[in-house]
Amino acid sequence: MKWNQDKSLNLSIILVKVLFILIILLAICVPVMVHWYDITLPNGAGLVKGSIFVPLTICLYLTAILGEICLFHLGKLLNNIRKDIIFKPENCQHLRYISWCCLLVAIPFGIFGIWRFLGFFVAFAAIFFGIVLRVLKNVFVRAVELQEENDYTI
Repeated sequence: MKWNQDKSLNLSIILVKVLFILIILLAICVPVMVHWYDITLPNGAGLVKGSIFVPLTICLYLTAILGEICLFHLGKLLNNIRKDIIFKPENCQHLRYISWCCLLVAIPFGIFGIWRFLGFFVAFAAIFFGIVLRVLKNVFVRAVELQEENDYTI
């Protein structure tokens, strides 16, 4: 059995669906996980001292919502690729939404960085991934334009 592009695409689709469900299940456990983190590392590095239960809980729930939106659009994009719908404006829109979700994740984690400096690192990583996806989206937009030009050329 040889690994090929179809199997890789199917694996990606399965992983997106599994992660979608996993985020929902983990969201149920957020209060327990945050409470454990709060009592395990009570004096973490940050400008604001004290309990991080409320800010981290809010941060994780907002991130979970954005993650679910991101996975929804990633699933749509992968399904289009499966159907050989590649260089279409719809895919550019999906990449745009995914990149915005990554960029928006930086906001709650940037604010959480006031309590724990590690939040700034996560915010930076989210911005980095968002920018990479914006570049990819821009490449895709240009490819769509070239494809449309090519379709009208005799």
